[in-house]
Amino acid sequence: MYHMSFDQQGGFSRQMYDVSAMGLKCADCGVAITELPFEPKADRPVYCRDCNRNHRKGGASTGGGFGGGDRGFAPRQSFDVSAMGLKCADCGVAITELPFEPKADRPVYCRDCNRNRRQGFGR
Repeated sequence: MYHMSFDQQGGFSRQMYDVSAMGLKCADCGVAITELPFEPKADRPVYCRDCNRNHRKGGASTGGGFGGGDRGFAPRQSFDVSAMGLKCADCGVAITELPFEPKADRPVYCRDCNRNRRQGFGR
């Protein structure tokens, strides 16, 4: 079960799942966890808010599973596709670099159009 959480100014923050009946404890510090912003999976550790923040900043030595170039992980590989003459399937702007190797049978989108498309899927 989940409920909506509100920030200190009374605005929407994000849905929270009540996990108090599951008896979860933080994988780092052992504090009891009563709510999470996601449904936990049995095969993945969960962390309290402070330890999660520490993992995201790269402060924990356990690896944590969080990605990102500024957190001690290698930056995402980019592919130079300027010689392919690719254009965004929505707006037609030239695409010179992608974070993946494009496939001939799939459209590609510029950063702005891709962001708009992803936002449209979730709402």
